[in-house]
Amino acid sequence: MKRNNSKACILLMPSIILAALFSFFPLAKSLIGSFCTISQQGKIIGFAGLDNFISLFSDKAFINSVGHTMLFMLVFLPLNTFLVSAAAVLTRHKTKHTAIPEYIFLMPMAISLASLSLIFREIFRGRISIINRMLSIDVPWLESPGYALIVLSFLGVFLDFGIDYALLLSSFRNIDRSIIEAAEIDGAGSFRTLVSIELPAVRPMLSIIVFLALKDAIMISAPVMILTAGGPFRSTETIMYYYYLEAFRSGNHGAETSITTLMALFSLLFMLTLLKRRRYDENSF
Repeated sequence: MKRNNSKACILLMPSIILAALFSFFPLAKSLIGSFCTISQQGKIIGFAGLDNFISLFSDKAFINSVGHTMLFMLVFLPLNTFLVSAAAVLTRHKTKHTAIPEYIFLMPMAISLASLSLIFREIFRGRISIINRMLSIDVPWLESPGYALIVLSFLGVFLDFGIDYALLLSSFRNIDRSIIEAAEIDGAGSFRTLVSIELPAVRPMLSIIVFLALKDAIMISAPVMILTAGGPFRSTETIMYYYYLEAFRSGNHGAETSITTLMALFSLLFMLTLLKRRRYDENSF
């Protein structure tokens, strides 16, 4: 047993070293820096206490970015969960007719984030956009705050759809077939079997998908950068896009370290909630 543990430690050591250098050490540095005054050159020049956090929450642009992130979350989360669930339910039973839909639903995984964002930008660009010509409508998709948020939400769904669909579909197909066959023998129809047996069985995976989508909604930045650049009128400026502007464009190290600390706390809370939810699902099923 000790020999196996030693081998495991040796194999894990490169990953641990890389994680320490590129994740844990920068995070610890940011946590310390969030309570300090930092010069434009990135050097700590004094203790600031909670001044960085007070300044951050006093910034109207940051408060607005929190609101925009919440709005995006309210549109993206239900839409993503519904579409992924519907696609997985429709193709949960593998037949010769499900191969093509499976390829279509998995296709977003083959397209990079930047490429898909650029495709969406071209499809919805201007009043003479491709989508407007196809539908014979005149909608300023990326020039109107409301429509821009909807387009960004659909882009988020496309970015997450492939992996979420693969996870949920595999969960459906890993259900013990003997349980389903027993229900069918007892006279349960396909809808009753789906509602009473299959959906409860995949509930733990569905919870994971919802939590991952929540994480993606809060951390979204690159699609905003490419698709709308925070516009129009800063209406799609999310928390992480605000972080990008302050940390890399303005050199505001106080805001940078404060947001990093807040995101670290959120990540910890997120992981603890996900773990607690998973244990609850496992005990209740």
